[in-house]
Amino acid sequence: MGLGVGTATPATRNVGLRSGLSLRTQLALVIALLALVPNVVLILTTLVPAYRRVGALGAAETWTIVLWLVGFVLVATVTGYIMSGQLLAPLLRITGRLGHLSLEGGHLTGSRLAESPSDPQEIKALTGAFNELLEDVEAEQARRTAFSAALMHDLKTPLVAATNLLQVVRHDDGLPRADRVDVVGKIAAELRALIELVQKMVDAHRLERAEVPLAREHVDLTELLRVLVHRLETLTAERGVSVTLTGEASAFIDRREVERALYNLLSNAARYANSSILIDVFPGLVRISDDGPGLGAPLEELAQPFNDQGVDIAGRRYAAGAGGLGLFIARRVMEAHGGRLVSEASGPRGTVLLAYLGSR
Repeated sequence: MGLGVGTATPATRNVGLRSGLSLRTQLALVIALLALVPNVVLILTTLVPAYRRVGALGAAETWTIVLWLVGFVLVATVTGYIMSGQLLAPLLRITGRLGHLSLEGGHLTGSRLAESPSDPQEIKALTGAFNELLEDVEAEQARRTAFSAALMHDLKTPLVAATNLLQVVRHDDGLPRADRVDVVGKIAAELRALIELVQKMVDAHRLERAEVPLAREHVDLTELLRVLVHRLETLTAERGVSVTLTGEASAFIDRREVERALYNLLSNAARYANSSILIDVFPGLVRISDDGPGLGAPLEELAQPFNDQGVDIAGRRYAAGAGGLGLFIARRVMEAHGGRLVSEASGPRGTVLLAYLGSR
């Protein structure tokens, strides 16, 4: 995402054509008008009646008044133009600074607007606010760049693994059937991981919007969680993790969205738990606790779509952005329902996440 500073777009050019006059010219005309109006009122209320009373208002006097007014307008306009230039000088300077911001390949390169000691307080405030905006844009560009690099790595890894496994099947004619089944199973697992990552990317992109459309219905939360626990049985069995589900409740929610959000939370718990996961269901709330090593960073930092900081979880290093998609999706789904995702506890004894589903 580049910031096109100092370039005129068709929209801005059209605005300029419609307005016709520059801000300086308009201000000069306003100054001239403010100077002219009192003089016109004075002439019409004082000078003209006085001429009429003495019977001296003829063509010569009328032309004298008209020429005087025209000359006054010209002098006032020129004076107003000079004065407007002085008034607008700080704004014109900041406009010039904007045109010299450094852009490389559509990305900001640490450029900031310079402040002048002679600038009025309003211009200093505008410069400061614009520099803060530039910092935010630059940070967002850095996060997206780091995320894209990590994402390319995460997409490449399962593809390379699956390709290598396919080469084993292709070239080893003496591979026993049991080994072939095992290799094909590993290929399928790599492809499922790839599909899951791509789906998370799609969901994260969709959920970045301010408004998330929901198709609400009354859903049995306990039954939904039983389905998810069953879906994760292969993973939990491999790792020797037990899952306990307690509580009965229903909610008025978008089943598909909440199912995806809770699956992300449960799959994370299944990957990092040492031996057990406990799921407690309450009206409008799902509490998920595990006995894993805890979150590698505060939930607010991890649950972001574009994160430029890597995290360490369970002794494994996760690249920038790779670990936060699932948490971001869960957070945004909860928020779309009027709820929130909260970390109740996180540390060496495990993690407890609270998924509030709102009150509607």
